[in-house]
Amino acid sequence: MNTGGVRGRSGGLLLVVALTLVLAGCGLVGPSEPAAVRFTAVDLPTGSVPVALSAAGDALLVGVRRDGRPVAPGLLRRGSDGSLTELPVTAATPYGLLATWQSIASDGDRVLAVGGERGGAHGNVRWSVWTGSTAASTGLTEQRQAFSTFGGYGAGDLIDAVLTAAGDALVGTWESAQVGFDVAVWTSDGPTWTRQSSAGTALENTRSSLSFPMAATTQGQGILVAGSQLALDAGGRQLPVVWRSTAGNTGWTSTVLPDAGQAAAAAAARCTTTVCAIAGRVDGKLALWRLADGTWTRLPGVPPIPVGDRDRLPAPIDVNGTLAQLVTDAGQVKIARLDGDRWTLRATAGPTGRVTVAATVGNILYVLAGPDENAQTLWRADLASIR
Repeated sequence: MNTGGVRGRSGGLLLVVALTLVLAGCGLVGPSEPAAVRFTAVDLPTGSVPVALSAAGDALLVGVRRDGRPVAPGLLRRGSDGSLTELPVTAATPYGLLATWQSIASDGDRVLAVGGERGGAHGNVRWSVWTGSTAASTGLTEQRQAFSTFGGYGAGDLIDAVLTAAGDALVGTWESAQVGFDVAVWTSDGPTWTRQSSAGTALENTRSSLSFPMAATTQGQGILVAGSQLALDAGGRQLPVVWRSTAGNTGWTSTVLPDAGQAAAAAAARCTTTVCAIAGRVDGKLALWRLADGTWTRLPGVPPIPVGDRDRLPAPIDVNGTLAQLVTDAGQVKIARLDGDRWTLRATAGPTGRVTVAATVGNILYVLAGPDENAQTLWRADLASIR
């Protein structure tokens, strides 16, 4: 029997093992991949497709689209004990009955929401605005508006609903007196909403720049809007921009975010009492910016995950006092987390397709993910598992 080959392979194996141990001792072999963050699907009533999320104190609001329309869009409240409560939603118009939630904002008690459904000869979105509370006895009621409030020749889009201590607002776009569509803000007087003029403010377009808002959120007494501008006087370069008000719809300023590469956009935003974070893209890759002590900084070392012009990014989240971002990488949902000055990237087990929304309530992270925005699933994970 020829055993020389066996002895040779055994010797080679021992050599590989020995080298591996030596390299590991020298720190040249990297650590194993961290385990995937495990998510659990949240069961919703049959026929309910989740499309929007909003933290509401110690509860989560889940905006759903219902099968078998026409029926008003649905709103569920998931309590801290996991219970689901159906909140009443009362439509006032035919398009309200058909609406899909675009944005839901809550301060824990009050709720302001925007819905939309395409219709009419030109297939434009017919927008609806809804107000109410998280109380099971109240829910949401559509506020009927004149057609010209959100529609007509100069109509643009509605982007987000925002609740501030200085007044509620809807943020979107409207035809500019100069060029293109301005960033626009609507405020309310009782149940009536009125678009405020952007002329002469940082929200107005000029012959040298065109604005494209993508998201809005509350920042203290004011509003923060994230988006991009085309610098027409610089060859049409796309720049990431934030617009901020000092209180409600007053005192608007705009800031171009730093380290913007050749083409960039700010796509999603979240603010706490002291810090704001922006998720977006620079030259086709994931980018994150942070506002602290009045200064915007682009965070270095962010994993270079591809982000396309049409990709929807969730707003950044806070995980145990650290910044994290949900993102889709090669069809897999992952979590990028800043730990000191180093980023970690972890896969997830459960969510599939594209992740579009993320929200935290207490010690739970919720996300919406699926093959498209019409077929999403609500998932949950313990924040403590993301370390």
